[in-house]
Amino acid sequence: MISLTVVAFGTSLPELVTSVTASIKGEYDIAIGNIVGSNIFNIGVVLGLPVMLFGGIVAVNFNYLDIFVMLLAVVLLFIYSFIDKKIRCSEGLSLLVLFFIYYIYIIFL
Repeated sequence: MISLTVVAFGTSLPELVTSVTASIKGEYDIAIGNIVGSNIFNIGVVLGLPVMLFGGIVAVNFNYLDIFVMLLAVVLLFIYSFIDKKIRCSEGLSLLVLFFIYYIYIIFL
């Protein structure tokens, strides 16, 4: 629960500010590059650092719904941006609704 709110927003806020500022200035490539680069770096550090320090990753129980929602969000984002190279307000709203539905499910799980 805390990772979905405080940690996620706290670590994503710099990318959000940079992406919004770049979008306002019309530098859409910077916004997309910032998001993709941040995700690649975060995945590399989150997976690479424990392996480097501890020699492996302990098996963790996870919910398959988490993987499904993540993949659904990525596929929707790809479809929305592939069609006309823009993400409209309604499309962004649908991703936000997906997040809130997922968040409410996690709270009451």
